[in-house]
Amino acid sequence: MFKKIWKYRKPLILFLTLSSVFFIYKTAGDDRIRYVALGDSLAAGQNPYGEINYGYVDYVANYLNKNHLLKEFIKDFTMSGARTKDIINDINGGKTKRINQKEINLKYALREANLVTVSIGANDFLEQLTSQGYNSAPSLEDLKDLVDTVFIDIEQTLSLIRQFAKGQVIVVGYYNPFPNQYLKNAKEIDTLFAYIKDKYQQVCAKYKIDYVDIYECIKKDASYLPNPFDIHPNAKGYEAIANEIIRFLES
Repeated sequence: MFKKIWKYRKPLILFLTLSSVFFIYKTAGDDRIRYVALGDSLAAGQNPYGEINYGYVDYVANYLNKNHLLKEFIKDFTMSGARTKDIINDINGGKTKRINQKEINLKYALREANLVTVSIGANDFLEQLTSQGYNSAPSLEDLKDLVDTVFIDIEQTLSLIRQFAKGQVIVVGYYNPFPNQYLKNAKEIDTLFAYIKDKYQQVCAKYKIDYVDIYECIKKDASYLPNPFDIHPNAKGYEAIANEIIRFLES
């Protein structure tokens, strides 16, 4: 019996090799990305004049699509003004959206996703800042205390997202939305955002989540924030943010 098998060893090896290649192709050939975007107006793509338009998540999705890597893109769970508690409530409450003629549950969308990007916490911080009712500009230490308070909820949110999202999760960091307010000292501003970055990196490492910093990319070009009465970037600003994420994905 062994001699008969040995006689046909070459065609057998060829058959097994081709079968292996076919199996790899079938299992990996459609290993495209299901991309889910979560978060606030920055994730939704709100422009400096209050309109929801083409944001950084759209640029990232377009990049994946052009490279034939995108299977599905869902940004329907983003919401202008969203805070950490909104995402927590949406996940725990089983929020659904009608997408492509189907009712999609957020928990299901996260489970199916290969890639999730998250922008959250800025509205929590602004809410805390407003509620304190400062009579004068808050000090650097005051602002760090607010950051510490907000990060309790940010950690809870990221922990919950990670429970359902088993693919890659990327948190998109902060930029300075008020370059002409509050802290006037550029060094203090840099110190505050370095503190926020450090807090984010600690939390992300804990839950095996990636972090992309966008502070410097927005800081270097004032034209990205053309409306002094609004915190949102223009299309070029969103493209700059997307490029930071794309560089991270490519690396």
